[in-house]
Amino acid sequence: MGRFFLFAILTWITGSPLLAVVILIALAVPSWFAGSRYAFRFSRKVRAWGEAGRLRRALAINPHDAKARVDLGAILTRQGRFREARAELEQVLPRVDDLPDANYFLGLCLMNDGAAERGRSLVERALAINPKFGYGEPYLRLGDFHAERSEWAPAAERYRQAVDIYGSSVEGWSKLGQALIELARKEEAREALGEALASYRTAPWYRRHEDRPWKRRASRLLRTVT
Repeated sequence: MGRFFLFAILTWITGSPLLAVVILIALAVPSWFAGSRYAFRFSRKVRAWGEAGRLRRALAINPHDAKARVDLGAILTRQGRFREARAELEQVLPRVDDLPDANYFLGLCLMNDGAAERGRSLVERALAINPKFGYGEPYLRLGDFHAERSEWAPAAERYRQAVDIYGSSVEGWSKLGQALIELARKEEAREALGEALASYRTAPWYRRHEDRPWKRRASRLLRTVT
């Protein structure tokens, strides 16, 4: 009702219903954007850029700050800047080789930068230090390592470990379903793919954009086993 009266007032002021509609849309866009997933993703990127800048300044003052270098390497890895992250993490790992995040993020860089075997061993070391580190993500990456080599039994085992830790992982359930299909375990595959779809339906709004490709894959795979 309030919008109708605002529309009527704007029409009376402007003398044009079309212009009144344009003004209403212009007024609505900021509030829509502020609550949208685009604003969430943008703000997350801005925070990461700001934090990376702060860490670089800290390292310029104290190059021996191991924690700052590990944190910077983690941010660069998340941004897909694997070469830069690798340079940061390789120089600090000998001093912090008992930290799971240092091992994991360097391992992830190596797995994406032509040294997959060494990267896998570092990811496994991170899990040996803390089996629940990363809410199951390291197990996903190890599952991917095996899936890329069509090693479906160990891939399925790693994906299962991932969803055992984080049971709402749409990616984890979808990939587990695919591995089980490859192993001809169709009933288990249907269950896993069903879990992927159920997890997507209950996911918070800010997760759905990232989960949507895995939900689509799960739907497509489920049609092949029903």
